[in-house]
Amino acid sequence: MLHFTCDLCGRSIEHERYIARVEVGPAFDPDEVSPEDLDVDHLESVADSLDQLESTGDFEVENCGPQKFRFDLCPHCWQRYTKDPLGRESLRRLKFSQN
Repeated sequence: MLHFTCDLCGRSIEHERYIARVEVGPAFDPDEVSPEDLDVDHLESVADSLDQLESTGDFEVENCGPQKFRFDLCPHCWQRYTKDPLGRESLRRLKFSQN
């Protein structure tokens, strides 16, 4: 038998379970090209990256592809999540001391 735990509160989920799927990736609007975009010398940027790779062997490629997340939620946390999916309200409730 499969056992599920709420990814938000950590409680065991017995019967009613909800799944939240989130996909995050870079936005690209190809219809919006500005003159500044055309002035950038991409060959120079590639040459600099190749020089760095040859001299140090270190080369970092930024992971900018889409990332997918899946969360199991209990009924209580599902209601909270649907009302405030980005958690903005919980951040506003934080109160810091004046020390």
